[in-house]
Amino acid sequence: MDRRERVQAALEGRRVDRVPYTLWRHFYYQGQTAEGLAQATVGFYQRYAPDLIVLTPGPFYMAEAWGADIRSFNTDDLAPYIVSPVVAWVSGWRRLPALEVATSSLRREIEAVRQVRARLGDDRVALVVPLYSPLMTADLLCAGRIIEDVRSFSNDLRSGLGIIATATAQFALACIEAGADGFLFTTNLATTAKMRAREYRDFGQRFDLEVLGELKAAQIRILRLEGERLLFDLAEAYPVQAVCWETWRADPSLVGAGRQVRCTLMGGINPTTFASGSVGDVRGQIADAIAQTGGWRFLLSPSGPLPPDSQSELLACIPGILEELPGRP
Repeated sequence: MDRRERVQAALEGRRVDRVPYTLWRHFYYQGQTAEGLAQATVGFYQRYAPDLIVLTPGPFYMAEAWGADIRSFNTDDLAPYIVSPVVAWVSGWRRLPALEVATSSLRREIEAVRQVRARLGDDRVALVVPLYSPLMTADLLCAGRIIEDVRSFSNDLRSGLGIIATATAQFALACIEAGADGFLFTTNLATTAKMRAREYRDFGQRFDLEVLGELKAAQIRILRLEGERLLFDLAEAYPVQAVCWETWRADPSLVGAGRQVRCTLMGGINPTTFASGSVGDVRGQIADAIAQTGGWRFLLSPSGPLPPDSQSELLACIPGILEELPGRP
């Protein structure tokens, strides 16, 4: 099997020659230009040969499209930060402008997709782009004030969320046209640690489905849930093929998730292991994940971006571990 076939088989619940895996990290400095992001992404893929490539724009790329002032550093090791909110007052949600994706800063990410695909040539590997839930983008635009606005200014907020959902779908479609195979749809608010379930249904799920409804034709559709006390049933409610979460600390376990949902499970490794662990730690987590899933309908990955100080020898050891483990599917 080539990499694309292996990932597609895992997503569809078909037999694979070995468990597919993916890794990704941010390139904070290089990602400030399309060329830098494309070069860093392809270089990472060629060095570690994951089965699925995840493009990694800066963490605030959607907020930047609406004019957020982002301060960056001249290194990949330090994350950027937002200087001030775009929506400083709740009345700003009603004034949030519709986004012209083709002329916004999102051109950088779309062009990076195009360049990655051109640099790969005929390499049989799939490429996905991270998408943020509209509610998550809104939280960035108002500098973390989103819970207050949900509970006190719901109608104003809904107006802004509709604008964000439209732009998110348009951006995703532009990336697919440029050569992406799908997306990693991420939310960090679908957790009762932050919001009531009813609140997320009204302000998160409603607009998530608006975006995802436009992307049903994408070949790869993955839901990524951040945090603990997750609203895990979203994996069944959303039109996705796989769900990724912090399997090393958040419920359900891989075994429990296999009983709850019919989609492919993605995770198994604590990202911090690559910075502070050993080859034995990596092997132990991989072996445990495969034991829990049987290697079926499973995509091995960390639960999120790798730490900047990840040890290259730990990243490079994964293919060998997957080949040597007994009980491969």
